[in-house]
Amino acid sequence: MSGTVWSDMGMARLIARVRGPVAFWAVAGVALLVSHDAVFLAQVGPGHELARALREAGHEYWGMASLVLAAIGVAALAATLLRMRSLRRSVATLGADPTARSRPYAARWLATWARLVAIVAIGFAVQENIEHLIGHSHAPGLGALMGPEYPLALPIIAAITGLAALVAAGLGQAEQALLAVIADAIRRLLARAPRRTLRPPLRLVAVLITPLAGAWAGRAPPWSFVSAS
Repeated sequence: MSGTVWSDMGMARLIARVRGPVAFWAVAGVALLVSHDAVFLAQVGPGHELARALREAGHEYWGMASLVLAAIGVAALAATLLRMRSLRRSVATLGADPTARSRPYAARWLATWARLVAIVAIGFAVQENIEHLIGHSHAPGLGALMGPEYPLALPIIAAITGLAALVAAGLGQAEQALLAVIADAIRRLLARAPRRTLRPPLRLVAVLITPLAGAWAGRAPPWSFVSAS
């Protein structure tokens, strides 16, 4: 039984390690989507000008890309919430305290935010350079992040990825804490399991007798058995 339990825990941790990078890239995609639109919103303002900017100048693909990124983000969030629900049910079944291993996640948030802001900033710069090459036959280079055409790009990306990192780090930390609680609970249950039985197992004792002394022999026992008794 213990081997099965730890095998299930190992599989759960493997799934968590595989799902972690997938969820991170889903968060990065959604952050890029929101950052891109927020930068243009800050630059041209809401209304018709924003809609025109996001439909023209190389943005013809952005409507479909936005739908795909949003769908991936929603799917990743739903999968994470279902996973958290399953882990909480396991904790409740084991009778463990789900808050026993909760810890502050400031360091985790900072590491997640640093990765997100770098990836989204690079993605936005590459995206805008390609769009400018297609629509205007020139590339702004790093000006897509800090030039006069996009003066608010970097601050907006930093703010949006910071919020996204709060959510991602919080969910990731909560999942790791629940996995640790489950592992500790299973470890305690296995430690309390009896290692040996209090009574020895039953043994069958067979007494070997000669066939000549049995009633099935069809004859009287030899004189030596009679005289010995």
